[in-house]
Amino acid sequence: MIKNILVLILTSIYISSFGQNIPIEFLTNQSQIDSLLKIPAYDDALLLALQNLKIAKKTSSYVLLGKAQGEVANLYFHKGNYDSTQSYAKKAVALGMENNLPEVTTRALLSIGNIHYSKFEDVDAIATYQQIDSIAEFSGEKNPYVVKALFNLGKVLLRTYSVQDTSYIGKSEGYFRSALKMASEINDSNQEHYGYIMLGNIFGQRKEYQKAKPYFKKSLAYFKNNGSIENVANIYWSLGIIETDLKNYDQADAYYKKRLALLTGTGDPHQIANANRVYAGFLQRINSYKEAIPYLEEAYDYFEQSDAGSSGILLGVTKSLAESYGRTGDFEQAVKFYRLSLVHQDSLEARKQKSLALDLEAKYQTQKREQEIALLKSQNELAEQQKRNQRNLFLGGLGLTSLAGLFLFVLYRNHQKTNKKLRELDVAKSNFFTNISHELRTPLSLIQGPVEQQLERAGLSQEDRRNLTIAKKNTQQLATLVDQLLNLSKLKSGFYKLNVSKALLSTFLKSQAESFLFSAKKKSQRLQIKISIDENHYWFDTDILQKVVGNLMGNALKYSPQNAQINFEAEIAQGNLSLSVKNTGVSLTKKELKEIFNRFHQIHSNKRGTGIGLALTKELVELHKGNIEAESSANSVSFHIEIPILETQYSSEEKRKDSIPKPLEEAYQENMDTVEDESKASIIESNESRDIILIVDDNEDLRTYVSSIFDAEFNIVTAANGSIGFQKALKHVPDLIITDLMMPEEGGLKLTENCKTNDTTSHIPILMLTAKAGDDNRLVGLETGADAYLTKPFNNKILKQTVKNLLESRRKLQERFSQEVILTPKDISISSYDERFLASLQNVLDNH
Repeated sequence: MIKNILVLILTSIYISSFGQNIPIEFLTNQSQIDSLLKIPAYDDALLLALQNLKIAKKTSSYVLLGKAQGEVANLYFHKGNYDSTQSYAKKAVALGMENNLPEVTTRALLSIGNIHYSKFEDVDAIATYQQIDSIAEFSGEKNPYVVKALFNLGKVLLRTYSVQDTSYIGKSEGYFRSALKMASEINDSNQEHYGYIMLGNIFGQRKEYQKAKPYFKKSLAYFKNNGSIENVANIYWSLGIIETDLKNYDQADAYYKKRLALLTGTGDPHQIANANRVYAGFLQRINSYKEAIPYLEEAYDYFEQSDAGSSGILLGVTKSLAESYGRTGDFEQAVKFYRLSLVHQDSLEARKQKSLALDLEAKYQTQKREQEIALLKSQNELAEQQKRNQRNLFLGGLGLTSLAGLFLFVLYRNHQKTNKKLRELDVAKSNFFTNISHELRTPLSLIQGPVEQQLERAGLSQEDRRNLTIAKKNTQQLATLVDQLLNLSKLKSGFYKLNVSKALLSTFLKSQAESFLFSAKKKSQRLQIKISIDENHYWFDTDILQKVVGNLMGNALKYSPQNAQINFEAEIAQGNLSLSVKNTGVSLTKKELKEIFNRFHQIHSNKRGTGIGLALTKELVELHKGNIEAESSANSVSFHIEIPILETQYSSEEKRKDSIPKPLEEAYQENMDTVEDESKASIIESNESRDIILIVDDNEDLRTYVSSIFDAEFNIVTAANGSIGFQKALKHVPDLIITDLMMPEEGGLKLTENCKTNDTTSHIPILMLTAKAGDDNRLVGLETGADAYLTKPFNNKILKQTVKNLLESRRKLQERFSQEVILTPKDISISSYDERFLASLQNVLDNH
């Protein structure tokens, strides 16, 4: 019943494809062929395919005939009969070309390409697979054979990579992902899961085993359920290699044994022999030479009978047997197989020796008895001499191998030491950039602050105002450069960690893109924003995505002329964020596109820049497990980004439960050039009634500058570090403390902790004013008890307004308590430190 239903389904598919009826016998045979290929049982499948070829010849359908020829060619390939494969495939190619049948043509070309691939004729294989890709691109054809061609293109490149040039690994990954995308588009689950195996191999080549394993295990579950023995066996092989490299030998042994059992069950002697050979190779690697010998002997018996020596397999098995017997002390067998390996190494010489032996045998039968004895004696002496020579060669080779192994071990140890030193240098470099960032931000504050004060003066001339505005703009650019250098250093050293959280992606991207509307309008540029994303929550790192979008949009506006068109587009495709930024009016050469993501490389020599932004963008995208590409036409440049946004694509270490929103103060500081005039106004009281501000910073110039901002309205007390600052806080009990984060002896965090845990000072608001940027530092400061956090270089208006708001908040709190007889601290939204202070105060009042 099920078989009849399957035939009916296939019939409807073929009728819709060809526009005519297909013989039922043809469809029944094809269904059985598909089932036999999973086992695999190529002999039975080939008989059915030849029957279908006869049926197709009796019809008038070129498509049916081409498909039948392609199936026969494919099965002959699997049986190793390359001449027959070539014959039928060429007929199918000619038929497909003459009648414009891209599916027939691509399938036949795939068989031809696979022959070149199997013979290690890589140049011809690549040319054939690329021809398939060109046909598909020209005709718009998407089928499983094009998918397989793309996969095989990647496999050819993958096996050609070298230690000196590993770029082919990335090129292979590109073909694998293209094939995977097409397989998904045509709903071919088999090829889609085969693609996961290929991606697993990519990460395996890169030694990124933790990334490779999920791909293998996902495809393993699918092919187990699908009954595809060949794919399951290959996955076990790949997992065995990974576990061996990770030194998980028990787990690796289990995978190799599963593969051997699985292929033994097929009854295919060639598959069984290969499985024995592979398992023996694993046993040799873990120094289990004695256990490897039986498996090698089974493999040797098969390959010797099948005359597979020309492929090099028999030679490899023979050498392995010689090595295993030598390692177990059986030198007689070792010498035997070592001699055999020399014979197999030169098949022509082997045939000559065989012919010579036959001649000697014939002469032996015709010679006299005395000649027979003399000949046998001579042969025995020669054999003994050859044995001695072979033994000496073997022992010499063994000695050379041992020396080579010792050399490689010493080289490996030195390599490990070098890597350790490099890691230490990375840590030192990261610390250097962190410290130099702090040291640069402080003088930047001393430059930017006075410049902003001068810009507030009403009597400035137009020329002075222009010059001061230029100075202010350049200090901001220098601060941005410091941040970029610090981020690059963190990425290079591995200290920049991915922290994804769940958020509204569409709203986030819209807010980021629309923030550039004003700048675009100012340059008479047209900014078009198209975000085709639903209102669902997705997983992404807001800090990374903000930097990426900011760099790309900033470059697009900066390097586009007036009246240019800038397009920002975003959508969700296959679980990834697909984002593109395109600007018109400019173009790049192929050489410039190739170098555009290099560090410190500048494309526009007539524009100011550092060459850091795009390099940072690329590394941030890759940290987010995505990729970025640049394209250029005659009048435009486009950047395309793909970033995964599903929860399953990230590990638990890469997730955080909640994100840290950017403080309003910092966003206000970075995006606004002016504040309301009311920030300037403040009632000047007498010295006795003024509020007291304690300023704590190890930089004397900065203490002087910040004091100059407030000395007209407040009484100022200063301290050079956290320890002195706390003593002065106890003595003067200031109304507000402004402190740096990084200082000698005791820093700002320790000062904050001391103040907030002491009843005398716990009510004092604290403002962190520091060069140490970043959400992590901000969070630590706020958790310690700081009431506000500003980053150097700071805007003096923002600083004054923040101070005013903190003091006003405390003043309102005082007024509230002054109006009530009974103190009820819990009715007011206050911090834990304030609540403890007020509870203590209430207790004193109640007792007196």
